[in-house]
Amino acid sequence: MSNASEGPANPTPRRRSILGRVATYAFGLALGGVVLWWVGRGVWTTYQEYREASQGAEDAPIGYVGVSLRKTYNNKPPRFFDSSGARKRLWAAKGPDGQPEFYDVSDAAVAVEKISGGFGRDSIPGIDYPLFERPDSPRVRKFRDRYEFYGLALADGTRAYPRDLLRKIQVVNDEGGRVPFAIVFDPQHEVARSYDRRIEGRPVTFGTTGYALGDSDDPNLGRPVLYDRKTKSLWLPDEKALVCFNGPLKGTALPTILQPEPTTWGAWVGRYPQTLVLVGSDRDNDRKPIPSE
Repeated sequence: MSNASEGPANPTPRRRSILGRVATYAFGLALGGVVLWWVGRGVWTTYQEYREASQGAEDAPIGYVGVSLRKTYNNKPPRFFDSSGARKRLWAAKGPDGQPEFYDVSDAAVAVEKISGGFGRDSIPGIDYPLFERPDSPRVRKFRDRYEFYGLALADGTRAYPRDLLRKIQVVNDEGGRVPFAIVFDPQHEVARSYDRRIEGRPVTFGTTGYALGDSDDPNLGRPVLYDRKTKSLWLPDEKALVCFNGPLKGTALPTILQPEPTTWGAWVGRYPQTLVLVGSDRDNDRKPIPSE
C-alpha cells in the first residue's frame, strides 16, 4: 500500500515545464555569450589593427645625423678568431695599408671564444662629437610623447638620449660639468649606463670594435666590446664599471656615474622643457676625425 506522504516518482508537468524554460534560458545565455565573444574579438582585433596603423602613420623618421654604418662594416672576414698558433688573435680592422690588424687576446680575462660579430673597429659609428638640439628644433619636434629616452641631469643642464639611437651606436663620448663620461648601451641587459672616462686624470675616448660578448650567436644580444683609442685595449660594460679585459690597461675599471634615467620623451620634456637632445654625431672628417686617444 503506497504512502500518501511520499512525492510522485516522476516530475509533475508543471515542474517539467519550469526545468525546460530554465534549460532554454541557459542555452540562450550561453549562445549569446559565444556570439558576444566572437563579435567582441573581431572588434578588438580591428581596433588593434587601427591603433597600430595610426601609430605607424605618425612615427616619421627622426633623421639622426652622422650615425649610418661606416663602409668598414662590410669588411667582416670569414674567420675573425684565430687560435691555431701559439697566440690567440682577434681580427681588429683593415689597416691604412689594407693589411689586417689584430688584437692579441691570448691573456684576455674573458672567454674570447664567446665573442661574436667581427664587423671591424669603428664600423658601428660610436659618437665622438655629439650633436644636441633644443626641443623646438624641426628634428626634435618629430618625437612623440611615448618615445623611450634616457635622461641625465648634469651640473650644466639636462640632456636626453633617444633609446633607439643609443642601441644603434652603442657608445657616446660626452662631457658635462667638466666631467668627461661615456654612455654605453648594453643590449644584453637592455640598459644604458654612464662611466667616468678619465684614466689617471686624462680623458680617453671609446670606440666600437664590432664585437659583442654573450652566450648567443646574435651580436645584438651580447654586451658590446669597446676599445680605447689610445692603447687599443678591450673593454666590457657591467653594472658597476667599464672594465678592461685585454691589452695594456687590463684590470682597469672606470666607475659608473650619473646613472641615466629611463623615461619617455613626454615625461622628460615635461619636467625639463629646456633640455638638450642628442640627435647625432658631427662626422666632418676634415675637422673632426676619429680621435687617436
